[in-house]
Amino acid sequence: MSRQSTPDILCWQHCDKLTNILCFSVPPVCPLCHYNTTHSPSRIPPYKLPSPLTNAGESPVSLVVRPTVGTFLRNYDNSVNLHIGVTDTKGTVYDYDEDGVHVGVAGWEECLVIPLSNRGVTPQIYHLWDATLHNLSQSNMWTKSKYIEDRHNCFDFVIFFLKQVGFSRQNLSAESRSALTHDIILPQMSKVVQYITLYRNIASFSYVCQDVQTKSLMKK
Repeated sequence: MSRQSTPDILCWQHCDKLTNILCFSVPPVCPLCHYNTTHSPSRIPPYKLPSPLTNAGESPVSLVVRPTVGTFLRNYDNSVNLHIGVTDTKGTVYDYDEDGVHVGVAGWEECLVIPLSNRGVTPQIYHLWDATLHNLSQSNMWTKSKYIEDRHNCFDFVIFFLKQVGFSRQNLSAESRSALTHDIILPQMSKVVQYITLYRNIASFSYVCQDVQTKSLMKK
């Protein structure tokens, strides 16, 4: 398990080359052929599926996204608001909400990470990155009293920072909340939603079967 409270998703094949079995732990009996999995070989041994949710503390110079309340795997649906922050060159998260600017990694252990180093972070921008974040965290512009939910919030904080360091001149998707959401965040969210769906199905039914050719989930 890569996270203390969240099991990894395992993928393996036991008896059918056209069907993957996905689970948190290998069941004692194959759900397809009903043979004992301990005493019969698997076509493909279990391997861990990569998760699109990672620890922000291991992801410097990145945008980081999580639900405002709870976690993606347990609480997210289309009605849930998203909270966004940005990491410095060491992986420390800076984010802004109704309590002001937060600096740290607590609460960001399982989030969507979008690296920016390959999206227009030049050496000049990199040089300004940490100092600008620190200055914004001390600025009167981003205090608790200045927070307005619909127009001076976590997205505004991130966009303001990206403009301050000159990133938005390299990447126009950082010019506004709508562009940032549509061009950068939403394309990555599709992977998260697929993983959440798979995770919750396994949590409900112990395993799911997947057609190898179509990648669609099957009822067995």
